[in-house]
Amino acid sequence: MLVLTCSSKLATLRRLLTHNYPESLKVCGALHQVIDKNPFRLQVLVDQWPDFTSVMCRPPLEEMTDPLDRYTNTYFLFSKDPQGLRQFLQDPQTVNWRQELQIQGCQPTLTGVLQEVSSKHGSQMHTTSNLLYMRDGMEDEEMEKLSKLSSDDLQYTPLQTHEAHYVNDQWLLGKNEHSLHFVERCIQTLPSISARKTGVDQPVAWAVIDHSVEIRMGYTSPAFRNMGMNYTLLRKMAAVNHQRGFPIYAHTAPDNKASQAVLYKAKFQQRGTWVQWRFQQKSLNAKY
Repeated sequence: MLVLTCSSKLATLRRLLTHNYPESLKVCGALHQVIDKNPFRLQVLVDQWPDFTSVMCRPPLEEMTDPLDRYTNTYFLFSKDPQGLRQFLQDPQTVNWRQELQIQGCQPTLTGVLQEVSSKHGSQMHTTSNLLYMRDGMEDEEMEKLSKLSSDDLQYTPLQTHEAHYVNDQWLLGKNEHSLHFVERCIQTLPSISARKTGVDQPVAWAVIDHSVEIRMGYTSPAFRNMGMNYTLLRKMAAVNHQRGFPIYAHTAPDNKASQAVLYKAKFQQRGTWVQWRFQQKSLNAKY
């Protein structure tokens, strides 16, 4: 296992990973953040260089201090060699299997290897699979129109850190103290967008990107649905990623037809599967 820190090597890796879309999206998105100020202090690991077959982005092991904080203990994974991936994952300097953690990627084919390796370390694996959507880019005309979308009654502004609890309370993969801290960190360091209605104290709709630059946590209050807010916020966040040279992508549950319709309307195309593998130590469950 090698940790890449050289800026030219990171740039080369990013360029190579773009040829493996959509499977490499999560890792490549995280790599964009590493190159662009790296607010989450992620490290980039490869099994070898320059002829890499597996890549992982994660925080430094010494920063993952809470064994139950799977939001901080998040790993992004891509591999061109599922069989060779075993050795990479079994290196104690690559993954700390003694903690609760989650690995995200866009390769369902890695599930068997992850199950095999994690079980050797006493972990239980829970898999969540959703539909992956991607947009290739945006035209200047659409970008210009989006920049002018506001009125006296409706404003689009970034979320504030103290508003993180609104996001966390509605996030299906959140709703706990660890996720609240993660949402706060995203809002503090990464782009977000909210819709604010005159006379309403809190934002009525929002979208946030995470540390893999994926557009996530989108929500619209029930009283303000069917007004096109989700559609507008999704396009505004897409414009932010496009402007920064980031990939534009998101995911939704297979049964969430409303979100799928909005994504399609916003010119996103389904491009594969988004996967989250969550690992829990049996011993940690008993201890904590």
